[in-house]
Amino acid sequence: MNTHKDKRPAATESDKTCNDSSPPASNRSESMIENSLPLANFVRWMVICEKTIAGLFLLIIVSTMAAQVFARYVCGAPFQWSEEVARFALIWMTFISAAFVMAERRHIAVDMISIRLGDRGKLFIECMSYVVVAATCLLLLIGGASFVWYVGKVASPALGVPKSWWYGAGMVGLLLMAVHALVNLFQVWMTGRPLPLEKHVEEAFQLEMEPTE
Repeated sequence: MNTHKDKRPAATESDKTCNDSSPPASNRSESMIENSLPLANFVRWMVICEKTIAGLFLLIIVSTMAAQVFARYVCGAPFQWSEEVARFALIWMTFISAAFVMAERRHIAVDMISIRLGDRGKLFIECMSYVVVAATCLLLLIGGASFVWYVGKVASPALGVPKSWWYGAGMVGLLLMAVHALVNLFQVWMTGRPLPLEKHVEEAFQLEMEPTE
């Protein structure tokens, strides 16, 4: 009688869960490509700082509006400065958020040309897009600097904050977007291939033209 039994332990549920939860090979390869890009650490820390600042401004907006509702409907004495604080925070949050959205290439785009080209054509189109974005941001930054300096003489009615602080948010956002565009251009130039897109971003925002009959 054969009494030999297989002594190999059966796979437990936790092992199966760990195996199932491991990231796909494609995601791991894309992550390795992104980490191997030039200035990858600089971009990552820059994006972390931008997201942190934008999150703080969002917290200011929510807390200010909540305090204003409480003061108005509970205490019967609304604040005079809450609206300006919320507007100020919203302006800065918008332009700071536009910067890290630019870094992650999440701005809405309609792809009508590069999908019909080869690898060299796609590379050229991507480089040109970064050049156009960086040049536009820098031109607007230079052109708007004098205006921001001029309105600094005027203060807001409730807070007394110079208007240059308000319009300066646009200048900071344009500068950050220009930096991200130039860094992306440098990465594409050094690697010789378009930057990888996250899969959900590519599926959600890339629009393909249907072939005409």
